[in-house]
Amino acid sequence: MNGRRKALVALHVLGSTLSLGITVVMVALLVFALSSGDESLVRVDDLLLSTVAIPALFVALITGVVAALTSTWGLFRHTWVVKKLGLLLATLGFAQFLLVPWISSGEHWLALAGLVLQLVKLTLITLLSVYKPKGRFGKSGTREPVAVGRG
Repeated sequence: MNGRRKALVALHVLGSTLSLGITVVMVALLVFALSSGDESLVRVDDLLLSTVAIPALFVALITGVVAALTSTWGLFRHTWVVKKLGLLLATLGFAQFLLVPWISSGEHWLALAGLVLQLVKLTLITLLSVYKPKGRFGKSGTREPVAVGRG
């Protein structure tokens, strides 16, 4: 792996792990906010979501797509890559279009459930990266029969 590729993969891993870590922090802050009634913690959650979590998800998305397109894995060749892409797009869309409004409008319990769901999706993305389950697009699992005998 050359230096540019390593830097790209490192940036992808950093964006992904930052997304996971900041989501854990946001869950903790929201739990503390709900138990204490401290609205300032909710404002911190809102700030973290828009200034750290969503940009980190964009970094993970962009670097992941570039890394896939410039590797032998490809973007649409292997099922695990497509699953990661789908989960990451769902996580990013969910954060932008549901979590931001829920936190801003005071739907704290809904936001907490959404953040837990985000943790599940980000964990699945991580597991797909590590285990890389087999499966390819465009290749069937069956073999064509081979003619044996007199020709």
